[in-house]
Amino acid sequence: MAQTDSQTPLIVTDGTCTLPAELIAQYNIKVIPLKVHFGEETYNSGTEMTLPQFYERLARGDVHPRSSAYDSDEIKTFYEQFKAENRPILSVHISEKLSKVFAAAQEAASQLPDQTIRVWNSRTAAGALGFQVLTAARAAQAGCTIDQIIPLLEKIYQASQMLFCLDDLSFLHKGGRIGTVSYYVAQTLRLKPIITVSKTGETVGTYVAATERPHSMKAAVDSFVREVSIYAEPHSPLRALIAISSESSRDLADDLRAKLTERFQCIFLESTPITPVLAVHIGPRALGVAFATGPWEV
Repeated sequence: MAQTDSQTPLIVTDGTCTLPAELIAQYNIKVIPLKVHFGEETYNSGTEMTLPQFYERLARGDVHPRSSAYDSDEIKTFYEQFKAENRPILSVHISEKLSKVFAAAQEAASQLPDQTIRVWNSRTAAGALGFQVLTAARAAQAGCTIDQIIPLLEKIYQASQMLFCLDDLSFLHKGGRIGTVSYYVAQTLRLKPIITVSKTGETVGTYVAATERPHSMKAAVDSFVREVSIYAEPHSPLRALIAISSESSRDLADDLRAKLTERFQCIFLESTPITPVLAVHIGPRALGVAFATGPWEV
C-alpha cells in the first residue's frame, strides 16, 4: 500500500554531505548546516557563506579557519520545524569519528519523544555520505519506511568507497585530521597521498592513507582510476560522484570524468563542488571521488 505524505520519511543530513544542489532540491533533502569560523567570525556553511565567499575570506590570510557542528539544542530546533508535517525523520550524518554532529543529533532526537526520528551514522563522509543520503531519499520517494531504508544504507555503505587528494595537506594537518609525522613526511617527499575513510578495525570512520601516493595532482587522477579498478571490473556498472574544491580543480575533474567514462559503464556520474565546511579541511585545490559498484535496489 502506498504511503501517505505524512508517512513518507523526511531525509535530513548535514553540511558535510556532498551532492549536487539539484538532487538535494529534487528530493527535498533537509540539510543541517555546520559552522565555519574565522577567528571570532562565525558563518553557517552553505547558507551564510558560499564556497566562493569562503575562499575570498581565506585569501585575506589573517586567520586559519576552523569548523564546528551544531549543538543538540540547535539541531533540536531544526527538527522541530518539521513537527507539523507529522513525518518520520531519517537523519543521515558524517562519521561520528569525524564530527560531533551525529552525537548532537542523537541527543536532539532523544529530547523529542513526540517526533519519530532515527539518526544514522554513515561511518563515512562527503560523496560517500551523499550516496547514502541519495539512496535514502530515493527509497523514501518509492514508498519505503525507515526500517526498510536502513538495510539499503548498509548495502550502499559496503558497496561504496571515497577517495580524495589534496594539493596542500596543511589544511588537514591544522584541523587535526592527520598526524604531524605523516604531514611532514608527505611534505618532504613532495607526495600527494590519496586519502580515504577506513572501513576496518579500530580506524573505521576515520581518515587513512590509501595505497597510491602520487607526486602531483594530475597524477592523482590516474591513481583514482587504479583505485576504482580494484573494486570494479572494466566496463562494469559504476556510480561515481566527483567533488571539486574550487574552479582551480575543474580541469582535474574533467580529466577524471573522461577516464572513468572510458573504463567503466557509468550509470551515474556527477561533478559537484564541496561544501564550505569541507573546504576548511582540504583547501582550495583538491579532488575527490566517491564511487559504488552495483547492483542497486534504488
